[in-house]
Amino acid sequence: MKTCWLALLLSLPLLFGLTPRALAAMPPGNPPPASALQPQNPNPSAAPQVLLPDPRQLVRDVFNQAIVDLLKNIADSLHQVIAGVLDSPLNVITRTPADASYGNPTVQSLWSTVRNVANAALAVVTLAGAFNLVVHDRTGSPYHEAMELLPRLVLGFLLVNTSLSWGRLIIDANNALCQGLGQATLPGWQSTDAGSQLLAQVVAALIYLITGLLLLIQSLMRLALIDLLLAVAPIALLCWVLPQTQSWARLWSSTFIGAVATQFVQVLALKLGGSLMTYLAAPTSNATLMTIFLAIALLALTLKIPSLMRGQLGDGLGFARYFAYRQMAHSLETRGGGGSE
Repeated sequence: MKTCWLALLLSLPLLFGLTPRALAAMPPGNPPPASALQPQNPNPSAAPQVLLPDPRQLVRDVFNQAIVDLLKNIADSLHQVIAGVLDSPLNVITRTPADASYGNPTVQSLWSTVRNVANAALAVVTLAGAFNLVVHDRTGSPYHEAMELLPRLVLGFLLVNTSLSWGRLIIDANNALCQGLGQATLPGWQSTDAGSQLLAQVVAALIYLITGLLLLIQSLMRLALIDLLLAVAPIALLCWVLPQTQSWARLWSSTFIGAVATQFVQVLALKLGGSLMTYLAAPTSNATLMTIFLAIALLALTLKIPSLMRGQLGDGLGFARYFAYRQMAHSLETRGGGGSE
């Protein structure tokens, strides 16, 4: 029992961190300090420190990343829509598809109905022309002489029944011109791939894609206008026979020629813009951003071309009609003069 108590007394200094050397260094009669009775940390400076992030900076980072992800998703959706149109047979930006214009069954059916109406109205136009010839002295209205009215009636009949073929010829000629320029696409199209996380580049790419979407909508509107003009072509060309309605025929022909020919100029601008981007893009640290801005400017110019050309093409079929009916009038006059002799 005494042995156990003796061992316990000897182990007390060890429990409080007092080694035999520390006990020997202590002056006699003084109790050990309270700090010596507590365990010592060998390296106080190595204690781990827990640092919390700045809540405001954390909120800004999360908000910016959410905005970038949202804009990237919108840009990806627009990119897929425009790419799907450019890669499909119904590409309306760089060509006028036959299946969506003169080859469309709806357009052909409407044209056939309007042609029948125009053929029936040809008799009314003939009577109106004869009436103008008789009463022009009293009414003072414009009129055509008999030798001028007859070839106009014949040519009007031909135009009414062949207007879809003439429209097809003009559209095919436009497609051939566009194809002759080579493969054309939107300038800077590759730079809009959503591979960057920078907010400025994502916003610029989104603006570019919205501009490209506006160009696509404008091309669809142009195609719808061409289909409408093809459908009403028989009536519109019949209006050319009488002087009172010639302005309607001129309006139709100038609008149709302008709607078709504008696409060639737009494709030329896109082709030229894609080539110029190689030389105008500044070799800076923000080259990708500058490329997108330049592409936006080129697309905006392409969108502006229809308004620049509007009203500047004139009556596209005027010379052809004038030449045809003058030749027919000369032939009739020659035959009439030979018979009277």
